[in-house]
Amino acid sequence: MKPPRITLRQAGPKDMMGCARVFLRSAADLSRRQGVAPATIRPRDMARALAHLQKTDPRGFHVAVRGRKVVAFASTALRGRTHFLSMFWTLPSLQSRGIGRRLLARAFEKPNPPASAVRCVFASLDPRAQALYLKFGMVPRGMLYVLRGQAKRTPPPKRRVRLVPVGEPGTTSRQMLSIAARFDRIVRAARRDADIRYITTLPGSRFFLVRVRRSTLGYAVITDQGRVGPACVVDARYGAGLAWAILDSARDLGAKNISAIVPGQYSGAFEVFFRAGLRSEFFGVWMSAKPVGSFEAYLLLSGMLL
Repeated sequence: MKPPRITLRQAGPKDMMGCARVFLRSAADLSRRQGVAPATIRPRDMARALAHLQKTDPRGFHVAVRGRKVVAFASTALRGRTHFLSMFWTLPSLQSRGIGRRLLARAFEKPNPPASAVRCVFASLDPRAQALYLKFGMVPRGMLYVLRGQAKRTPPPKRRVRLVPVGEPGTTSRQMLSIAARFDRIVRAARRDADIRYITTLPGSRFFLVRVRRSTLGYAVITDQGRVGPACVVDARYGAGLAWAILDSARDLGAKNISAIVPGQYSGAFEVFFRAGLRSEFFGVWMSAKPVGSFEAYLLLSGMLL
């Protein structure tokens, strides 16, 4: 008996757990092939994060199903002119069969983005994925590194910044959204209130101003579990200072392990993080149809939210 036909459709809220399972199986297979440690994420936590994308960008979230089972999915987030491919995964046994190409076309086209929208993605170095992204007009523009580890104390850099907390832990406010928007328009070329609201309302999340003397030059979000990002300072001379202040504040919050995604252009962060003991656990390539924003002193919100 032939297996049920694979069909493509827009995802709904009830598909998120199925998508989470596809991600975990496919990511584990990719990690095995690349010789890195697999993701240690609980399915329900992944499903909760995916639900944010499905809620904010339902027309950009599409699944391939066989029977009632999700076997592949693709999700794009449209923020201003930035059209980011947040997630794209297919079960290993179904890869290289054309399903991914059809899903990507739907995820990018169904939201009806403006003609000026720029497609982009934080991509693995998997040859099949790379070939597909190139066909969709996205080309390599730099590397992104996932750094993790326990951070020991180190001497501060010459140019220091102060992180000034705003609001209460795990909350959001108009002030936070306004501050983030001011700098996101520079570093990410788009305002993204929905994503900032999501990350600041996570348990133990804190929002900070980045201050240099009396001037506010950026912002940072850090959780008490050591998750860093987004964080930025618009004057790259203070990039090392931001990285050092983030580690210092994370320790004050009680974080034992730090996790951050660092663009290759952000040279100041690498020196600080490596000296503190963090190590690279994964790396991928930033691909986009055109240059987007500025990465010189920016730490990503996450791999799936930019």
